[in-house]
Amino acid sequence: MTQETLPPPSRAFFHPGGFAKLDAKPLSDAERLRWLIGMFARLQLRSLTSKLTAVSFPLGAVAGAAVIALLTRIPQLMELLGDDRRVFVTDKAMPILFGMNLLTAFLQTTIWVAPVIASDVQSGALLLYFSRPLRRRDYLLARFLSATLVTWLELASAAVLLVLVQIASFGIVLDHGTTLGGLLFWAILAVGEVLVSLFAAAVISAVALGCSSLARSTNGAPLLFAGLLLGSIPLALVLGNVGGDGPLWQSFNLSQGLNAVHTLLMALLSPQPMPNGLVTKALVGALIWTGLAVGSWQLLVRLLRNPPMGKGRA
Repeated sequence: MTQETLPPPSRAFFHPGGFAKLDAKPLSDAERLRWLIGMFARLQLRSLTSKLTAVSFPLGAVAGAAVIALLTRIPQLMELLGDDRRVFVTDKAMPILFGMNLLTAFLQTTIWVAPVIASDVQSGALLLYFSRPLRRRDYLLARFLSATLVTWLELASAAVLLVLVQIASFGIVLDHGTTLGGLLFWAILAVGEVLVSLFAAAVISAVALGCSSLARSTNGAPLLFAGLLLGSIPLALVLGNVGGDGPLWQSFNLSQGLNAVHTLLMALLSPQPMPNGLVTKALVGALIWTGLAVGSWQLLVRLLRNPPMGKGRA
């Protein structure tokens, strides 16, 4: 009687530090990076509080859907919109949702993203990671991409959900336009929301992770990131008083500067005249966030060249 041969295992066995095997063969660099991103993303969403925060993003879209449903079912309220439904979408519905979700993204990034590298340093996890065949670049990329992916999916999913609700409520054709024009409008709106959400998620995640390289403690990194956001508000006010009130100085308020990027997209799609100084405010805001993200990345690279191993070194 011959013994039945079992099929080889098909799942990847992932060990801490990025060392994984699939069918007894080492994974490639790309596969290892993908597994690291998945592991770090699951860790970020593991706690109940993190899951509740993630749920709050589509809840905003659901609340917006309720308002739109109310508008479309009560003729008196619908008359308030008149023929300017495009203005309601671009100047009210989408900006309110993005601003609300941006604040939630700041909160989640402060709590769950900012302390992760500092936590790895303090707990000695870096010693475990780098004792395996894992390059520091892969660790840093996985941390950054996992944080960006989670935040981006949360921001973009809520925005796209509200876009679909508005299409179902208002129809494809807006303001007595054509079907092709309506399709183009909604397509640009959805794609624009996805791209702006991606930019916001990437720069927020990079800056939050960069705070770990400066604070190097699980308590200090979130405080540093929150202090950076809150400290930018009086900084913008002081610069405005010294240099004269204008869009240039308003962009130093990090929340307003990032929000201006989204507002610019909505203004390009709105039939209303573009507000004065919006282009300057959006460009300066994008440059400030990009500069902070690039600087944070350099700090992280410098930290991981000779990483402190924390308690694990002993």
